[in-house]
Amino acid sequence: MRQFDFDSCWINFPCPKCNYIVDVQLIDAKTENYAFCHNCKVRINIQDSQASVHQGIEAMNSSLRKLQQAFKKFGK
Repeated sequence: MRQFDFDSCWINFPCPKCNYIVDVQLIDAKTENYAFCHNCKVRINIQDSQASVHQGIEAMNSSLRKLQQAFKKFGK
């Protein structure tokens, strides 16, 4: 069974300058990349100082692995 790739999921947040909704992939938040607001053209530095994005992705992957294992046991 193929594992879901959370890194490629898109999230959105308001631009800190103009509140326009900015879309980024989780991998950009995880690696603390940057984004551009398409409205006011400001460069937004993405910070994950407590590694919550990384921890959240790991927790979701772990939960999915456990769910897959449960389905495998159920099918036997």
